Amino acid sequence: MRDLQQIRLRRSLRRLHDQRMVLPPPRRPLLPSAFQPQRQQPHRRISAIPQPRPRPIRRNILLALHLSPLESIAHATLLSCARGISIGATTLAIRLLMNTYGRYDIVHDGRYEAFLTAVLHRNPHQGLITVSNHRSLFDDPGVVSCLLPLPVALRPKYNRWGICSQEYCFNDALPGIIKGYIGAGQVLPICRGAGIDQKLLLDFGRHLAAGEWCHVFPEGGVWQWEELGGRREVPPDMTCRSSSDFGAVPSSEAQQEGGVVIPATREHKALPPSHRGKLKWGVGKLIAHAPITPKVIPFAHVGMERLLPQDEITGKTKLRDNLLQSMLPSFLGGDVNDKLSVHIQFGEEITFDDLISNHEAMHGRLWKYSGKVDAEEELERGQSRGGFHEKWDSSLAERELYSKIVRRIEDRLEAVTKEVYARKS
Repeated sequence: MRDLQQIRLRRSLRRLHDQRMVLPPPRRPLLPSAFQPQRQQPHRRISAIPQPRPRPIRRNILLALHLSPLESIAHATLLSCARGISIGATTLAIRLLMNTYGRYDIVHDGRYEAFLTAVLHRNPHQGLITVSNHRSLFDDPGVVSCLLPLPVALRPKYNRWGICSQEYCFNDALPGIIKGYIGAGQVLPICRGAGIDQKLLLDFGRHLAAGEWCHVFPEGGVWQWEELGGRREVPPDMTCRSSSDFGAVPSSEAQQEGGVVIPATREHKALPPSHRGKLKWGVGKLIAHAPITPKVIPFAHVGMERLLPQDEITGKTKLRDNLLQSMLPSFLGGDVNDKLSVHIQFGEEITFDDLISNHEAMHGRLWKYSGKVDAEEELERGQSRGGFHEKWDSSLAERELYSKIVRRIEDRLEAVTKEVYARKS
């Protein structure tokens, strides 16, 4: 309770400071009478109030670190430089690879032009979500870095925010400089298997609420089938576990004896589609609770499986065996037909206003998350102590809404996936 009083007093002081009001001398009361603490409260309750020059508001981690204004500017400058270096270097390296070792082909039609318009000229307060199939662990940045024209792709403010499983991109075994480089590339961690109520998904959604472009692979894993991958109807006596859950991937006989099905394997493909749909519901939750319903644009791609083929038994991907030989030019013995060739096809924008309106008419207005919040506001809301679950946790009715949203995405993404396969063949 004492902490909340001090927070409110500090925020009131900052409002006065922002309005350029002249503060009284230090020995006089620092606040108008309406904000004065009650007389029966001991003086020690307000001893932590800054006197008489309150520091300006600093957002996010800058406030939590209690940095001075000069340190805040330096921190923001360094962060901007780090993002520019990470995104710039990665984009240039990917473009060099894709224009030497292979090539990428984007269908330049009205749907691709609509995507470019959404990235460059949409409402600054409206976020953008792109959804796509997931062909390999190299899809982001391998494919995503090639979507924009190069002069635009080199600028961090036009680049996507992505999420990556902690076990891959933010593993404790990785050096800190690698994790820092990934994070500077506008990639946030997500805990695989923690569900749609985890705070990491909310942190990702705050960038969407701030009007950023966010990219999601809703299949929740790598699938190299000639259709959209995702969930299957697993028998009740069996469990579905990713191959990365095992120290050593068991053989197919051991999997059957232990009642385990590994996604994206031959056994998994033989199962019927899940009644819950193929795609994960996290993207549906992001869309439903965004303060302004974001633009949602699907695209599909094919070809990255030639770089990182997937084993049909274990579900794992690895670099192709003859990678170095395939990179040689034709005059040194390389095979032109063996090069990496990626085809990308965009779909029409998907809207969900009717689904959200129908849900709110039956169950009341949905809770909406906000954009980036400062540390004091987060403390006041109780979010840093787990209080965010009170609003963020989903009800059964809300989960039904997410399912309907994701089903619509699945239908559109499935159609685009078949279209890009037909174009390739």
